[in-house]
Amino acid sequence: MAAVEWIEGFQSTVGGEPHTGWLPLNAAVPLPTPVRSVELDLTIEADGDGFLLIFESRDGTVRGDSWHSTVADARDAAKRYFGVSTEAWSRT
Repeated sequence: MAAVEWIEGFQSTVGGEPHTGWLPLNAAVPLPTPVRSVELDLTIEADGDGFLLIFESRDGTVRGDSWHSTVADARDAAKRYFGVSTEAWSRT
């Protein structure tokens, strides 16, 4: 796969997600995940049928990917997830 766009060392905040799973009756609700700052490397790669948004924190504690039909959709996901502006991307 070929990198189409990328960002190195993007500062973002992760965490704060509330518990969304099933709980037994009268169970205590777990606290939200801890909020913390991370430095992310993000890449949009072409996979032939669409584009992968790939992200990983520099400390290795946050990583993942998501598939999108267009580069614009991948950029929009990065904006929703991490606050990445369109102007922040470097292009090949």
